[in-house]
Amino acid sequence: NTYACSGNVTIDATGSVTAEFQNIETGPIPCAAGTLTQVYQAVPGWDAITNAADGTLGSDVESRADFEYRRRNSVALNGKGTPQAIYAEVFALPDVLDVYVKDNPTGSTVNTGSTNYPVAAHSVYVAVVGGTDADVAAAIWRKKDVGCDYNGNTSVTVTDESGYSYPQPTYVVKFERPAALSIKFAVRVVNDVTMPSNIVASIKAAIIARFNGADGTTRERIGSLILASRYYGAVVSAGPNVSLVDVLIGTATPTLSQVSVGIDQKPTLSASDITVTLV
Repeated sequence: NTYACSGNVTIDATGSVTAEFQNIETGPIPCAAGTLTQVYQAVPGWDAITNAADGTLGSDVESRADFEYRRRNSVALNGKGTPQAIYAEVFALPDVLDVYVKDNPTGSTVNTGSTNYPVAAHSVYVAVVGGTDADVAAAIWRKKDVGCDYNGNTSVTVTDESGYSYPQPTYVVKFERPAALSIKFAVRVVNDVTMPSNIVASIKAAIIARFNGADGTTRERIGSLILASRYYGAVVSAGPNVSLVDVLIGTATPTLSQVSVGIDQKPTLSASDITVTLV
């Protein structure tokens, strides 16, 4: 598996930088935390890499539910200056898996979501998973209103080439590359000897498929509320004679029935985050 950086980044005085990488192949390719460790192509000054959290799983084909979700939120694609228009434009980009857009028309900062993200006054906030930095910035710039400020941890310079001779006007567009929020699962099922011998692996696969929308449902998204109850059916359908006791989730220890994802967070999951216990 080879991964490429989605934009230009600069290693600062601390000697490190956080950057967004994408697999050059498409599809449901897992990337568990700590497994991305080898620099494939040498770059002067770059010595090592690691992924502190699980990667976001892609898909070979967009599920019907995910397509309907995107279609329902793309009706403003021909509009301009609204959060819906920006959302639709960014989500239509190649390799974009998730988008969250919020505007703040007030004259003061508004803290938003479970992480109280500070959305600046008279600004638009856009969080994006997937796509290249250049494409995302250009899409936001095309659809945002005149004089609107930005938020986010990623800055890209966009050049206005519409009818200008050199030098063309340039604009710095900011948006958020959300931090990974690893979700942990603790599942208990009745220890029935008639269940298949691979039932633990099957349950983990079913949960991962539900989490990423690979089973025909929608994936867990930026700023969403993840409910443990959403996974009851996935566990029970993982094999014959499965009797569910309970499903708990969490970010550090799975002891909760629900988890709120911040607007600056993207939920991730790998098989190592799931514990299945036969009781």
